[in-house]
Amino acid sequence: MLAELSIDDLVLIARARLQFAAGLNVITGETGAGKTLLAQAIGLLLGQKGDEDLIRPGASRALVQALFESGDESLAVARELPRGGRSRAHLDGLLSSAAAIEEALRTRIAFYGELEHTRLLQLERQLDILDAAEPQVIAPLAAEYGEAFAKAQGRARELDRLREEGRDRAREIDLLEFQVDEIEAAQVEPGEDGRVAQERERLRHAGKLLERVGGALSLLSGDRESAALDGLRAAQRLLSEASALDPTLDVLAGRTDALSAEAEDVAISLRDYVDALDADPAHRDALELRHDKLQALKRKYGGSADEVLTYLAEAQQRLAALHQFEADEGELATGVAVAQAAAVAAAGRLSEARERVAPGFARRVAEELRKLAMPHAAFAVELRRRGEGWDALGARGAEDAEFLFSANPGVPPRPLRDTASGGELSRAVLAMRSIVTLGNDVETLIFDEVDTGIGGVTATALGERLARLAATTQIICITHLPQVVAYADRHFAIAKQTDAVAGTTETLVSELDGGARVDEICRMLGTAPDDQAARRHAEQLLQRAAAPR
Repeated sequence: MLAELSIDDLVLIARARLQFAAGLNVITGETGAGKTLLAQAIGLLLGQKGDEDLIRPGASRALVQALFESGDESLAVARELPRGGRSRAHLDGLLSSAAAIEEALRTRIAFYGELEHTRLLQLERQLDILDAAEPQVIAPLAAEYGEAFAKAQGRARELDRLREEGRDRAREIDLLEFQVDEIEAAQVEPGEDGRVAQERERLRHAGKLLERVGGALSLLSGDRESAALDGLRAAQRLLSEASALDPTLDVLAGRTDALSAEAEDVAISLRDYVDALDADPAHRDALELRHDKLQALKRKYGGSADEVLTYLAEAQQRLAALHQFEADEGELATGVAVAQAAAVAAAGRLSEARERVAPGFARRVAEELRKLAMPHAAFAVELRRRGEGWDALGARGAEDAEFLFSANPGVPPRPLRDTASGGELSRAVLAMRSIVTLGNDVETLIFDEVDTGIGGVTATALGERLARLAATTQIICITHLPQVVAYADRHFAIAKQTDAVAGTTETLVSELDGGARVDEICRMLGTAPDDQAARRHAEQLLQRAAAPR
């Protein structure tokens, strides 16, 4: 609740400290005394713009501070308007922004008056009030819808993300499919690039190789008399014969025999090499093409044939994953459609319940308004659907609620936000809050001009309703009615003090109790404080208000 309001140098208020009670607090004063200055002070805390015109003449700055208490927690806020500078806001002693303070106070205080922006006029807030009229009916359906809507939104966002990535994914799939096809079509084998390069190099020097290998083969086993293999064979035969005469030559004979066999094997290998050294131009061209193909693949996908094959395996794996994404997208799209259909169905059930609740709520509000000196008041709730299907849904359902109001007979109800004056709006809020419990939506309600056009028995009814509401919510009411004042738990009076000699005017705020309170009620009744009949009437008002209800 708002525990204390402190005002320094705001217009005509030099200094004021108001400590509010938890129940009904009233503020009274003569017309022009400056009651609206309190409204301006609270408006500054709620983020309204302020300029140097609000600074008391001769002061360097205007300062408004407020202390809110809720259980063991407290919140201190301040708004300062320096002369010749920009306004400053403080939250718990630290520099802040007006917007941050407004947000911090959003669930603590609501101001209902002619000039103030009110939460009631927001369509979303009107839907809240309608739903609170029959919470046992609406709350379960609203919770069911909220869960279904959030689920559908989450799946839709996931699908949108997947589809947003789809264009990039499609391009990647096309590229990978091309790359995989290119490598697979080449039928690359492990280590192939080394073998092809080696064969290519051999064929490029086929002439020199034939000359040199052929010469070596000719020297080893050619037709010449000096062929090495023939000489080795002859030496092997002679040593074999000699070893028969001298056994000590067996080892040398064996070694010569091994040399002869090795030389013969080398000769065979050289002959095979010469026979295999193909100088066919067609084969050489094919080998060059294969070499170029492998080089091109290596430039794209790796430094060797083995690396190209590794890239192929990775590309195939990535391609499979991307195709799985496409399958997932189809499944997710189906899931989104199912979730959205469930949300649409839940919204339909919630809409039907609101349609049932709205007429009864409107009748009850109209009855309350008639009890608050608005005998011709008409009130209705218009539920406007935004369309059909998923696209029509919002966080609160498929429709908006608009309160329609008319204060005069023969005038059809129009939107409350367009037609109601400050006093009418305040009474409409009071009427709705008399029959609707909104939980802990706000801790403090401030009413300005709620009593415009009210008097007599209706004034007493207004006081009773404010007192009843103040049992659960702190109320601060700027009023002209003594019948409302009589129900107050705390009473503040505002008076204007003028010093003609000094040429100054100042607004003073004081808390009243006891006899001073009776004096103020007498003034509000239009009599002097020493009028005994008026004093008895004032005392009777206080006694009646204090009686058990």
